[in-house]
Amino acid sequence: MDDDSPDRTVMVHFYRASVIHADVWRQRLDATTNWAIVTNAAMLSFTLSQPDTPHFIVLLLIGVNFLLLIMESRRYQLYDLWRRRIRCLDRYFIAPNLAPGHGPSSTHARRELKALADDLGHSYPQLNLIDAVGYRLRRNYGYIQLIALGSWYLKLFIHPTVVTDTEQFVRRAHIGYISGPVTMTLVTSLTLIVLFIALRAPSEQMVAWQQLPSPIERLLRTPIFHRRMALDEEENFHRHDHRDEDDSPES
Repeated sequence: MDDDSPDRTVMVHFYRASVIHADVWRQRLDATTNWAIVTNAAMLSFTLSQPDTPHFIVLLLIGVNFLLLIMESRRYQLYDLWRRRIRCLDRYFIAPNLAPGHGPSSTHARRELKALADDLGHSYPQLNLIDAVGYRLRRNYGYIQLIALGSWYLKLFIHPTVVTDTEQFVRRAHIGYISGPVTMTLVTSLTLIVLFIALRAPSEQMVAWQQLPSPIERLLRTPIFHRRMALDEEENFHRHDHRDEDDSPES
């Protein structure tokens, strides 16, 4: 780093504090997931062990899972805020000090570190709630909801007696005045919407400082929902930075 680089002692303490903040929010994420797992294990064990228990109890459990999912997604938004700051320090401060000359140009690094300094005055997340929900679905809650949904189908199939045909299976899904086919349609539609949200959410993984595309982008091989800078675009951006340095009055 050049003479205009920030004080190293300040950066070391700031980096350490950022890692601690990210670790605390990661632990809070784990706590919410543990609540969901324990709640599902208890409710599903009770529901499947009692033939007289109505099947919509499992649907209520799925609703509770969504409430926990929203809570965890909001926590993930704050975790993502600290994760982004750590990655910025990794790229523009740690990496250039570990391998001088192999990082981005000093002008580009100073610009990004200045943006990080400006970001310290803002506490709102950079990741929107829908993307956070999709990511947590893909990481944890998709599997939890899949088990709950499978248990609901199993409940309809075996209680009070084993079904003999598909029509009987669908009729058992009725809830009060809501018929079985309508209930099945609503559950299937909601499942497809949740699957789409999970597949379109951005990836947390990174290769060559680039965030990998979402699963649906990899499937369609085009960045439809999330625009990201390609490696060749970034190289051109860095070359433009070098030209700006060469044309500066100091050169």
